[in-house]
Amino acid sequence: MLSLKRGVVSVFFTKVIVAAVGLLTVIVTSKFLGAQGRGAVSLFTASIALVQIFCDFGSSSALINLSYRINQWKLWLSAVWWIFGICAFATVFAFFLETSFIHWVPLSALLFSILNLNNLLLMGNRKVNQRNILLVVQPVLLLAFFSIFIQFNLFAWATYPLAFTLSLLLTLLVSFLWIAPHLRDSKKQLAVFQFETQILSQGLWVQGGQAIQFLNYRINFFILVFFMGTAALGIYNNAIVVAESLWILGHSLGQMLHMKILNSDSSIAQRNLAMRMLLISFAGTSLMLGVLLLIPTSFWEWLFSKEFIEVKHLFYWLAPGILVFSISNILNHFFHAKNQFKFIFCVNLIGLCFGVGVSVICIPLYGLAGACIAWSAALFVSMLMYVLRFFSAHNLQFD
Repeated sequence: MLSLKRGVVSVFFTKVIVAAVGLLTVIVTSKFLGAQGRGAVSLFTASIALVQIFCDFGSSSALINLSYRINQWKLWLSAVWWIFGICAFATVFAFFLETSFIHWVPLSALLFSILNLNNLLLMGNRKVNQRNILLVVQPVLLLAFFSIFIQFNLFAWATYPLAFTLSLLLTLLVSFLWIAPHLRDSKKQLAVFQFETQILSQGLWVQGGQAIQFLNYRINFFILVFFMGTAALGIYNNAIVVAESLWILGHSLGQMLHMKILNSDSSIAQRNLAMRMLLISFAGTSLMLGVLLLIPTSFWEWLFSKEFIEVKHLFYWLAPGILVFSISNILNHFFHAKNQFKFIFCVNLIGLCFGVGVSVICIPLYGLAGACIAWSAALFVSMLMYVLRFFSAHNLQFD
């Protein structure tokens, strides 16, 4: 088992690499496709994530907890059957739509969901390093394939979705090499397969909360397209990608906190560790945000192209959301490890309703800045509920 320090460092550097490669992909696609093309790519990836939400009702992060006490082959096969069913339905639905890249969405969602399932079981088996490698491999392959296809002008409009799908397929094959021994061992222990209904009963609340959290992050994509068009979405999404990259420290700390809580029986030790993680996450994210805000507008114009000159201005409106999520990110992992899925669901639902209300009002009035205001407002409401619950549950006082 990884020590806390080594685990945090490992996950953190993995996420730094993933964020850097992701940002490089954004830069390349922005320069070659422009704001309109970036908007189309954003809708494509958001649509995949939307299908994956329903897939993950059967393969949610609750599988990490369940893998400690239920046969892993049974968990894996049950989740795969659920994923295939959802993606089959999505294929039929996509047949009637004519938006950009829509016909690639079900296949990509299928591959992404099974890859995510394998990653969850690797985490359940404490194979953190293997999971981290997979997190890096997929975006690196995506960037490599897309750059090659663009360089040689291959596959025309299908350049990005094909590169995305191929990167998922190859990464999925690697994940099978690492998870297969665990599945074979657990398969030998299972006489008869029966669908494991706990993946749905647990996933209902876990993934329900994460589905709403996804909408908290991405509902503005669809509202923004409705009011301002695809090009505006391309600019907004680039700002969001950069903003969310500042959460890598909090994600790293939160994942290791989750694993430590699962392997600890002391509520006092769990509380103290969570408090330490909160302080580190907030301080580290604040420092990175300060550096981001000091970068001049000319840099972003050079990095993405002249169409994205407004990106720097949007960071000021995203800053409050970046900071508050550095807190709620840790507390979300804390309550998840404590199996408080219904509470997480309620927090995300209230944040979503508040954010949508602010979006519908602010986007028509303030445009892209209004979308950023709504994003930050939804995250602030969620953070406030997490903090109040954490302090009241541990009889802590605000000084």
